[in-house]
Amino acid sequence: MLDNKTDLTKPHEWYPHARLNRRKVIYHGGPTNSGKTYEALERLKLANKGMYLGPLRLLAAEIYEKLTAAGVYCNLYTGQERREIPFATHGAATVEMASVVDDFDVVVIDEIQMIEDQERGFAWTRALLGSRAKEIHVCGGLEAKEIVERIAKACGDDFELRTYKRFAELKVSVQCLAKSLKDVNSYKNVQAGDCIVAFSRNDIFAIKREIETATSYKCCVIYGSLPPETRSEQARRFNNPNSGYDILVASDAIAMGLNLSIRRIIFNSMYKHDGTGIVRLGHSAVKQISGRAGRRNSLYPFGEVS
Repeated sequence: MLDNKTDLTKPHEWYPHARLNRRKVIYHGGPTNSGKTYEALERLKLANKGMYLGPLRLLAAEIYEKLTAAGVYCNLYTGQERREIPFATHGAATVEMASVVDDFDVVVIDEIQMIEDQERGFAWTRALLGSRAKEIHVCGGLEAKEIVERIAKACGDDFELRTYKRFAELKVSVQCLAKSLKDVNSYKNVQAGDCIVAFSRNDIFAIKREIETATSYKCCVIYGSLPPETRSEQARRFNNPNSGYDILVASDAIAMGLNLSIRRIIFNSMYKHDGTGIVRLGHSAVKQISGRAGRRNSLYPFGEVS
């Protein structure tokens, strides 16, 4: 009996209620700006009861707003706030808030490639193993396909793969931002639609001040600890071509799911603090952030990264 209670080699057995029914795991795999999350959300809207799980409270709040705007009664659950609507049939939450006791028709787990993250990957594993749903739609890069397929097999679930291609081309800029030696480390040559990505709040506001001092542009800012209402207002200003705010300075909070009308991504640095020390951005993180440029239905037919 003690061996069964302490055996950590079979995590799929930790959620016996989720094993009562054969679930269908549908993997929507592809690059950024390929429509994979859109397809999963369309299925979620049609469900009698559903839940969206995402990596950021900003993203959970955006999905909450989208579902509400579509006439779906939706709750919001994040580590910072709860919004509960009478007679709600759906929910949007950060993945750490996933319920393993409630039954759903459809659960959408976004940015599934983060299942491999050393610090937060457990939350995606728990959501995938423990969600009690008829259908589980996972969305993200194809790098997590193998592990998700193995988990589905271990749980006795059906597995289906749907692949997607990027709608708009993404190019690496052939010219650097500095047009001369005196312009090195300067943002005086930014253009409308540019997004500068920095990894600390101090850097974000320093870059904003520099651009607004050296150019005629006004800047919006987005970073992880912004209240959802402020973040939404900043995104609306930047996306509105008539607002007078043509430049965005943001953290990597924009990397996952936020739809912004960005022409070019400019990395202020390729290094960030991961909580324990300074590390170089990984290949997957660079792709995620760069993929915010040239989104479908934005003002720009293709994206650039510099």
